[in-house]
Amino acid sequence: MDLENLFGGSFVNWEAVGESFGKRTVASRLLLFAARRYLAARGGARPDGERERLVSALPLPEEVRQAFASPPRPEEPSAGEWGRFIDAAIAAELETVSYGERPPILYELRTGLSRAAEEAGERSALGRWFLGRRDALPGADLPDDPGYLPV
Repeated sequence: MDLENLFGGSFVNWEAVGESFGKRTVASRLLLFAARRYLAARGGARPDGERERLVSALPLPEEVRQAFASPPRPEEPSAGEWGRFIDAAIAAELETVSYGERPPILYELRTGLSRAAEEAGERSALGRWFLGRRDALPGADLPDDPGYLPV
């Protein structure tokens, strides 16, 4: 498993996040605030050109693009704000997914993040970051069966 890419938010569908901004959802606006908090905590980080290109054509605010393009290292103090930024991106993405499709997506995300934490070492900074993302996912009261579809 590519833990570095997972830490960088590769499991977020950034096109859906852009769609959420187009719909002016509350979650997309909260993502903008999370991006601003992360950028303030990160300081003058140099953005990664490849990551900038990945989101350059999407209808996202500049702050969200900048935040995505400059992830911290897992041991940096700004990793917590980075995690909250990623959490907000997932919430914005889920705004574009139908209710019936959300439980399987959340199940897959939880399973993948748990596995990533195991591979990284649950007591390491990266492992704790993955566990934090897993625990922040909504719908923890849903059954473990990914085939569950609410009425």
